[in-house]
Amino acid sequence: MSKHKMVNGKLLQMNKSYKQLKEKQKTKIGNWMYQAFKRQINEGLSDDEALDYVFEEIEKAEIWIPDYEIRHQYKAKKNHFRNRLYRENLPKHLFVMEGILDRANGRMNVLEKAIEEFEKAQDEIKKLEEYYTSQQWKDDFAADEEGKYPADLKRGILSEDGIYNMLERNKELLQRIREES
Repeated sequence: MSKHKMVNGKLLQMNKSYKQLKEKQKTKIGNWMYQAFKRQINEGLSDDEALDYVFEEIEKAEIWIPDYEIRHQYKAKKNHFRNRLYRENLPKHLFVMEGILDRANGRMNVLEKAIEEFEKAQDEIKKLEEYYTSQQWKDDFAADEEGKYPADLKRGILSEDGIYNMLERNKELLQRIREES
């Protein structure tokens, strides 16, 4: 028995499945099914009554697919259509506010982690402060001024303001964190 049949001058595959349709055809049929679902909900139609619209559109578009494939696909997609319809009818501000909530939580997570890392760094900053107030720093600073260190040496710790400015900034940030708590 052949899987093809000549209908109205066209050779049709009689056992064609929905999956064998072109993506463009599936998209069209999916949109028609969604429109049919909305009518079904709004007008209280049965599946068969709602699908009449889909079958008419498929016929107009000259897409050949067995009716049972469309019925099966419609039943499989009804939950998806129901969720889509609910989403479309939700106030848009709910999505905007949900986005704000998600972004705020993400930023707070990043900030909390950064604060934890900053607090853990305080021991090292204390060591740097002890060095800055020691005779060792004064000796290192003087040696640098006399040109005893190579010209390409990074000099953040040997500048007069580098460590001081960082320590002041550190105090301000610690105060700010404690005030917010």
